[in-house]
Amino acid sequence: MGNTEVKDFAPVQAHERKELDLSRKVTHKQYNRHAQGNYSENCLFEVPWAVRDSVLLYEKMDISFHRIMELPVELPLRLPHLSFINLSYNQLETLPESFGLLYHLKVAILNNNRLKSIPDSLLYLVKLVKIDLSNNLLKRIPENLGKMESLKKLNLTNNKLRRLPGSLGQSAVLEVLLAKKNRCENPPQSICDEGSTAALSYLRKQCAQNGIVVDVKKNVNEFPRIRGNQLSHAVPNPQSALVEYIQTQTDTTNTPSRIKTPLLPPINVTTFDVHELRDRVIGLIYGAAIGDALGIATENMKPDECQFHYDADTINYCDIIRDEHRTKWKPGDWTTDFDQVALVLESLAHWAGVVDELDIAKRLSVWNTDGVKELGDVEGIVACNTMSKVLNDPRFLENPHVVAKELVDNIKDEEPDAFADNGAISRAIPLGIPHFHNLEEVSVNASRICKATHYDPRCVAASVMVACIVALMLQGKHDIRDPDQFETLVANARDMSFPYLEDKVQRDEMEKYIRCKDFDSVNVHEPERVSFAFKPLACGLAALRLRKDFRTTITDLIMLGGDSNANGCITGAFLGCQTGYSKIPTHWIESLREPQVKWINVRINLLLDMMGIP
Repeated sequence: MGNTEVKDFAPVQAHERKELDLSRKVTHKQYNRHAQGNYSENCLFEVPWAVRDSVLLYEKMDISFHRIMELPVELPLRLPHLSFINLSYNQLETLPESFGLLYHLKVAILNNNRLKSIPDSLLYLVKLVKIDLSNNLLKRIPENLGKMESLKKLNLTNNKLRRLPGSLGQSAVLEVLLAKKNRCENPPQSICDEGSTAALSYLRKQCAQNGIVVDVKKNVNEFPRIRGNQLSHAVPNPQSALVEYIQTQTDTTNTPSRIKTPLLPPINVTTFDVHELRDRVIGLIYGAAIGDALGIATENMKPDECQFHYDADTINYCDIIRDEHRTKWKPGDWTTDFDQVALVLESLAHWAGVVDELDIAKRLSVWNTDGVKELGDVEGIVACNTMSKVLNDPRFLENPHVVAKELVDNIKDEEPDAFADNGAISRAIPLGIPHFHNLEEVSVNASRICKATHYDPRCVAASVMVACIVALMLQGKHDIRDPDQFETLVANARDMSFPYLEDKVQRDEMEKYIRCKDFDSVNVHEPERVSFAFKPLACGLAALRLRKDFRTTITDLIMLGGDSNANGCITGAFLGCQTGYSKIPTHWIESLREPQVKWINVRINLLLDMMGIP
């Protein structure tokens, strides 16, 4: 070994597994010297004896930027739990056959060595997901490498390969194949240099020509669609639900079909095919649930408190701290915001697609007292002052609009925002789905349901705009990835909501919020306005303008704190509608509480039945 001092390793108990880090932390200047072969005298020449002489329970090992020339044969026996290994920037020429005994290995970083071949025992690594073999001297790799059951990412850049194994084209799980800067003849090097998609397409096309069908596993979520009443149709020997759907859309005079599918959209009102429309409707609802369930983690916190309690890269429901506020909900449960989404879905199902404020008022009243009994609630949780006052008025069930209006009419001049909170805005999310092709109908429905508890014009306008944004997104006539088309969509929704505002002052205020381009400009911690009606809407529109992925955007938002579950609910809905259920982070779907998931899936399936969606 060189002069590097290697400390003795104390035995590690099973519950204390951690990383064995012997890597050299090189500066940019040191990196260049090392890459050029000008090695530091502190480099290791071999894996330390302290590792080789005893069994260690480390799961990660990093010995990068040294001069290690070979791995000890006994390494798998000494580190039986190893799932990650980084041996990059060494001088390895071969890997021992025993390398295949690292049964738990998921990631192997072996780039920038002198490897000339890879042992066939690599195929035994059934859990290996990613391997980096770039910048070596490989002339061949195992012929059956593509048959590895978990391998998703393979980097072969800058080697001396003449061909890539045909088995890579047969892999059902391989997602990324980097093979630039080789000497390939099959696939041609020009194809490899185009990137992963071109190389994989070439290999899979070759498989197809040879009669090999590759069932590529797509990294998407699949919603458990359970259909209720089947449609009557006149399609002879129909081969698919899609044929049935199109037939029913066309057959507008079929009364039995209309009764079963009261929300069936007319033909040609959306640019999406039925499968994509379904994906976006489900994504809208699940996005709202996830944004709410994650948002409770940081509700009422400042950004520095969020950073103290949570890691933005890994946050999940199980990480939510248990304090006086958050213990009201179990990890993976949504809060009052998505509760109201679910109540609207229940009402739609009960009244066959009709939006009725008296029915929703009754459901809100029960929820205020008992919560959702099917989910084990024993009491209601009403967060905002406006709803608390309205729902506890004895006249509420008979005429909710009158009660809500009186509350606003009697407001004191010194408290103009007293009842302009965001407590009703989440109800607008599902109201953008029925009659999404008719913005007038969407606007009227959203207005009526908001006024059941919140009569302030700003609350009504915000709710109308949320519902119209949803409807316009489901129409699919604007490519929201295009900045100009997105702003046109926003302007159309704004024009539907402005008539509900009282004067130019309110319209200018709403305009300011809906033009926010990022979360900072929304100012989620504005004193006295943390839960102001326009803020969740502003967050949702800013999220779409940022054009980042679902996980990053939701995480960035909730790490700001404030009224994070309300902001997260609307933002999650917009992003879920944009990306679709199939592309929402799987772990956030699977980690929601199981009773809640089963319960909401029933409501979603009923909604899809009413829309005639297979």
